[in-house]
Amino acid sequence: MLIEGNDYNKILLVYSIAVTVALLGIVCFLIVSSSKKKAQAERMEKAKLEIMFSQIRPHFVYNVLNSIYYLCEIDPMKAQRAIENFADYMRTNLDSIDGQSLVTFDEEMTHIEKYMELEKMRFGDDLTIKYDIKVTDFKLPSLSIQPLMENAVKHGVGASENGGSVMLATEETDTDYVVTVSDSGVGYNPHFKNKSKDDQGGNRSHVGLQNVRERLDIMCGGKVDIYTTDGTGTRVVVRIPKESKAGKKYK
Repeated sequence: MLIEGNDYNKILLVYSIAVTVALLGIVCFLIVSSSKKKAQAERMEKAKLEIMFSQIRPHFVYNVLNSIYYLCEIDPMKAQRAIENFADYMRTNLDSIDGQSLVTFDEEMTHIEKYMELEKMRFGDDLTIKYDIKVTDFKLPSLSIQPLMENAVKHGVGASENGGSVMLATEETDTDYVVTVSDSGVGYNPHFKNKSKDDQGGNRSHVGLQNVRERLDIMCGGKVDIYTTDGTGTRVVVRIPKESKAGKKYK
């Protein structure tokens, strides 16, 4: 079959248009994809900076140093241990700024234990700490659980005249790793500010919750749910999928 000149030109024109449209589609896809990645990176950097600054609370630092000061006279060995914990706590917060990858739960747990020891030193018998760790073989963003423990201490136990307890538990389902932080404090509304002993008479909102949500969502597709009732305490549940939509395993 012979193709006449006009028909050939028409075919060539259609072909050229199709190629042009395809190329434009590819370019548009790359631009949108690049913009999304850039926006996500900017959100991540902002979240990391905000979570770091939220951890370095002047009043908390003052209370810890004040407690260490008095321990130096009555229990030098305990004071030395407190200084070591405080130094490690601050170092982990600063190191988290450059953290681009996930950390093991054991690493996060180590940081949590050091932080809780410092809080126990301050609150004494008013704070009871409980752990129910059933699974540790998974990864998550650095400083994603410790701020939730801090909220439980500050807004739960710290806001209660009689103190209370804080529990950290882990378990796994067929699809998720589940981390639960619960307290027996006064409960709080996550949309409003709540008063606690650590606020110097003022109100402070929960620490870093939005940043925790953002980092969990961006880095591993994790979700955070809050269950709270006035007068009976709060339970925060973090669910980390065992496998991302792209097939990446967080283990």
